[in-house]
Amino acid sequence: MRINHNISALRANNQLGRTNKQLDSSLEKLSSGFRINKAADDSAGMAISEKMRTQIAGLNQASRNASDGISVIQTAEGALIEVEAMLQRMRELSVQAANGTYTTEDRKAIQTEIDQLNEEVQRISDTTEFNTMKLLNGNIDRKSYSNDSKVNLVSLSDSVMVGDYSIKVTQDARQAVAVGNAIDTGGADVDARTITANEAGTITINGEQVEVNEGDTLIEVYEKLRDAGSIVDVNVSTIANQDAPDVDDIEANPGLAGYTSSNMDNGAYIVFVSEKYGANSKVEINCDKPELASLLGLSTTTTTVKGVDAIATIQRKDNDPLTSDPSIFENTATVSIKGNKVTVTDRNDFGMVFNIDVPAAKTVFTDKIIGGADPTIGTSTDLDVTVSVLDAGPMDLQVGANAGQIMSVRIPKVNPETLGIDKVNVLTDAGSQEAIALLDDAVNEVSAIRAKLGAYQNRLEHSISNLDVTSENMTESLSRIEDVDMAEEMSTYTQKNVLAQAGTAMLAQANQRPQTILSLIQQ
Repeated sequence: MRINHNISALRANNQLGRTNKQLDSSLEKLSSGFRINKAADDSAGMAISEKMRTQIAGLNQASRNASDGISVIQTAEGALIEVEAMLQRMRELSVQAANGTYTTEDRKAIQTEIDQLNEEVQRISDTTEFNTMKLLNGNIDRKSYSNDSKVNLVSLSDSVMVGDYSIKVTQDARQAVAVGNAIDTGGADVDARTITANEAGTITINGEQVEVNEGDTLIEVYEKLRDAGSIVDVNVSTIANQDAPDVDDIEANPGLAGYTSSNMDNGAYIVFVSEKYGANSKVEINCDKPELASLLGLSTTTTTVKGVDAIATIQRKDNDPLTSDPSIFENTATVSIKGNKVTVTDRNDFGMVFNIDVPAAKTVFTDKIIGGADPTIGTSTDLDVTVSVLDAGPMDLQVGANAGQIMSVRIPKVNPETLGIDKVNVLTDAGSQEAIALLDDAVNEVSAIRAKLGAYQNRLEHSISNLDVTSENMTESLSRIEDVDMAEEMSTYTQKNVLAQAGTAMLAQANQRPQTILSLIQQ
């Protein structure tokens, strides 16, 4: 028996200390609900759980980001819904103006409402915003510039990559028309040729009537046709040889496509030039009697001429740092022209839409009044531009918990100019017809943008669902790692509590053992 060291008490005390530490740990777990309260509890589990916690927080924020993105899209679509409603109203007004029962004053009133609607479309484009960011002014779409100030690039297809492009028309669309023999004056001056009773009648140009009276000279008929043509957007001019006085010369009309100046002896020509463009342009001439048609050199009383789209080449410039990918676009594209809107597309959905300030194409109808020659018809498209496409930056929505997990949203510029309706004019029959076609295209374009926004929204809604499910599953995994099993831990606590009480009692007993030595000494 020893009195300097109470080994039994030391052992009981050490065991009691370990039990108390375990009891403290159990109490901490039970009170916090966490299995891991400090790194020492489970270092590997803590490292994994913190990564999971980071991911869960990121996923939850990404879900909120996607919800904000839906709010942006809904804001933009709400504005486009109203724009589309106005386009529908403008189309309705254009159909109304196209009716022949309306006077010029009536059409002016209709045009006033159309102009106001156009202004409202522009206002919506300028003011629609989310969190002070403009949505419909093109700021969250790609930017593009051309080397020609008269050419304004208004929209690009999704497949157009950043870079410099050279677009050049290589083949004008042309079409030849055969016409029967015209009347020959036998060398008389054009202004001396008069209309006979059999030739008198009515000529209609694109719906506008011209009365040709007995005794009118050919020059007088030309003046009437020119006045009528100005109403229906058809330029009318005459061409003659040097012996025919008082008529315009072909050199004054260098834009006329497909015209050949040969075989003009004893001949005068009248030229009808549509101010519309491409396959959508038309010159329709109707005569109410064959004699009048023959006077114009026409073989039938009804002659209709339509323009044809041109062919262009698209070439990535050599100094572009990006390598040209032949799968992106084809070298040859189709040029479609409507109003002042030029669309260049190929079979791989590469597309650019331009607005031009000057006529880029014309439909030409040339007939010989006197002599015998065939007329020609065609389109002439003057488009040779270099286009630089820059990515000004779409609206990137962070829809994931990690870097680079973004969804790019592009909302194109939407205003009267980009929709091709800024110059809609219903003051004439022809203008009303063209307005209907232009507004049809505008409605289709806005509908396509809305469909794209709808696709964005559906994608974001699916992203939100996926993010929420992923967050839920990861939270469950995190719970299994760091949350304490209360039932199991309560059992552990009860066990350690009993051991602590027993240890305390045994320590007291161990401390009493040295007292027996005093008994030996006293005896």
